Amino acid sequence: MNIIEYDKQKFINNIVAKIQPFEEERKKRLLKLLWWQIVLFLVTYGLGKAVVFFIATYPNISVIFSILAFFSFVAFICNFGIYDKEFKQYLKRKCNTLILKKFNLDTIRGIAFSNDILKKSNLFSTYSYQEPDDVICGCYDDVNYKIAETTLVAKTSKSTVDVFKGVIISFPTNKFFKTETLITSKGDENIRNYQTNSKFAIKLMLFTAFIPAVLMALVFLFFNAKSMLDSGASTESLIMEISSDFDLWIDVTLEIVFSLGVILCFAIPLNRQRKKMQEAKFEDIDFDNRFNVYTKDQVEARYLLTPSFMERLKSVETSFGTKGIKCSFFEDTIMLAIPTNKDLFELGSLYCPIQKSKEIAKTYDQIKSIQNMIKHFKLNEKAGL
Repeated sequence: MNIIEYDKQKFINNIVAKIQPFEEERKKRLLKLLWWQIVLFLVTYGLGKAVVFFIATYPNISVIFSILAFFSFVAFICNFGIYDKEFKQYLKRKCNTLILKKFNLDTIRGIAFSNDILKKSNLFSTYSYQEPDDVICGCYDDVNYKIAETTLVAKTSKSTVDVFKGVIISFPTNKFFKTETLITSKGDENIRNYQTNSKFAIKLMLFTAFIPAVLMALVFLFFNAKSMLDSGASTESLIMEISSDFDLWIDVTLEIVFSLGVILCFAIPLNRQRKKMQEAKFEDIDFDNRFNVYTKDQVEARYLLTPSFMERLKSVETSFGTKGIKCSFFEDTIMLAIPTNKDLFELGSLYCPIQKSKEIAKTYDQIKSIQNMIKHFKLNEKAGL
C-alpha cells in the first residue's frame, strides 16, 4: 500500500469510527421506511383490486380508485429516494465538521462568486440570478480556494430554466493569463455568455422554419407545374410560364427570405461571439474526444493544458461521478464547473451500513482531486513555468 492509499484508508477509518454511533439512527429510519412501504404496498394492492371489482358495474368509481392507486404507487416509489436523502442530510449536518476539520475547510454564508466573475469565466450562458447552497472555503499549499454548490437560473416572462446546477470551484494563481482559455465537455452549449440554449434555438428554427419554407415552396411549384401539364401544356411552355410568373416567385422568395432572416437574427450575434475565440486541438485523442478547447492564444493554451493537467481534470470529473466538466483560465483565476444533482461530501446512505459506506471514500477523492489540481499549478509556479 503506497502513501496515498494509506492516507485515504486512514481517513476512512477515522471518519467511520466517529460516525459509527449513527448506525442505530440509520437502522431506525430504515425500519420506519419498511413499515411505511408495507402499508403503501397493501393500500396500492387493495385499490388495484377495487379497480378490477368495480370496473364492470361502476366504471366511475373504478376510475377514482385507479387514480388513488396511481398516487399510492408513486408515493411507494418516491419514498425510497426521499428517506435516503433525508438520512444523508441528517448525517451531513451532524458530521460535516469532521470533513471540514480534516481538510482545513470552513463554511461561509451567502454567494461565493459575484456575477461579474462568473460572466468573465465564460463558463455559463446568460442567467438572471443565483441560488447558492453550500459554500466552502479552504486553504491548501498557501492557496485559498472556494467550493460552492450553486444553481444559476435564467428567468423569462413565463418560466425559469436552470442554466447550471452543480459545483463551482475557483482558486487564484500567481500567473496572470494573457488571454482566456476555456475547456468544455462535448455537447455543452450553455457557455460563453450565450443566450440560454441559443444554439439549440437556431437548430430548432432551421428545422421548423427555413427547411419547411423551402419544402413548401418546392411543393407549391410542383403542384403548379403538374396542374399545367395536366391541362395539356408542353414542357417548354411550362418552363416559360413558371419563369415569367412574377407573383409566384415573389411569394416563394418572400417565404424563404423571411424564415432565413429570423434565423440570421440569432445566428449572426452568436457567430460574432464565437469568432472571438479559436478552437484548439491536442494530441491526446481521449481528451480531444471528450472536450472542446477554446482560446484566444493557441500557444498559451498548449502551455497550460499539459498531459499532467489533462489527467487531473479527468480525475476531478471522475471523482464527482459526472460526465460533464468545464474549466476556465482568465485573468489570475482558474475556475471549474461540474454539473451534478448530487450533494457535496456525503458520508453515508440509508441502505448501506456505515462501516461499509462508499460515500466517505468518494468525499475524500473529491477533495483530493481539487487539491491535486491546485498542487499542479503550484508546482509549475515554483518551477517558474
